[in-house]
Amino acid sequence: MDRFWGLLTESEHGVLGATGIERDYAAGSVVCREGEVTGHVIVVRRGLLRVTATTSGGTEKVLAVRGAGDIVGERSAVDGLPRSATVQALGAVRALVLSASAFASLCRGYPRIAWAVLTVVVARQRDTDRQRVQISGTATQRVAAVLIDVALQRGIADQGAVALSQEELAGIAGTSRESLVRVLRALREEGIISTGRRKIEIHRVSRLYDFTN
Repeated sequence: MDRFWGLLTESEHGVLGATGIERDYAAGSVVCREGEVTGHVIVVRRGLLRVTATTSGGTEKVLAVRGAGDIVGERSAVDGLPRSATVQALGAVRALVLSASAFASLCRGYPRIAWAVLTVVVARQRDTDRQRVQISGTATQRVAAVLIDVALQRGIADQGAVALSQEELAGIAGTSRESLVRVLRALREEGIISTGRRKIEIHRVSRLYDFTN
């Protein structure tokens, strides 16, 4: 899936930049909190944001990791409802912040920007549907599928690193930490990945597909 920023032209980048305000977020900063009624929209320019929500059991579940070029918070800007998730900086982040009213005006005045937003929303809904299907699979299938998704989001064709902790990966895959450790060990032994501190190096994305069957 192309990132929101990548779907726009240079002139549209300029319009967004002139409309919004660039802001820096320190590591750990909360950009928006689940349940709050705010409508600003964020376009990530540099760094990573972690998106989490609280389950009915009171635990935190990692829903996604957003990076440079991604748009965040567009749904609340459109429907005015409370935030459905908490968004937190995973390190230093620079972002373009637009008010809900400014975002709405841009979408009404620039159809290509509105279409780019719609493209992202549809793609994310497909990702959500795919994750629901993954829930019924084994821990290995779910972890492999999440790594493939993250690799595709980061533009990794077959080899590259993703900034993702084991806790975050377990949350997205919906598996226990113990099961994740076993799966990662098996993938390392196959030479498909290597792991570091808050980082997973994927050596062969193509081999991950074998584990999703």
